[in-house]
Amino acid sequence: MLAFSEGVLLAEHGGIDRHLALDVLTGSAIGSPMLKTRAPLLLQTPGTAWFDVAMMQKDLRLALDTAHDLAVPLPSTAVTDEMLDAARAHGYQHRDIAVLYQLLDDLTPTPAAHPNHRFATT
Repeated sequence: MLAFSEGVLLAEHGGIDRHLALDVLTGSAIGSPMLKTRAPLLLQTPGTAWFDVAMMQKDLRLALDTAHDLAVPLPSTAVTDEMLDAARAHGYQHRDIAVLYQLLDDLTPTPAAHPNHRFATT
């Protein structure tokens, strides 16, 4: 969900409409059933969380603890855990994990709704 949110936000800041970015990404090779189901939540997060930040972080931390015990590196899981910490700090702990898109937008100096960045043409 974090990587998907990053891709959508990057596309928006590149001048691509969010609806189009969602259609392209979910229709591509990365378009898993989970992403296809959650893509509409990047347009409007649900009032009631399907799976909230707090529960996701609990599960990630169980995985991180197990990985530590087994000496297995989980770098993307560790980064996601940090982003979930940031989501909690923004008061999003009981929001659906689709709020990761909103968190990334919150952390971006130029909001995606008004992109200043366009693809460079040479």
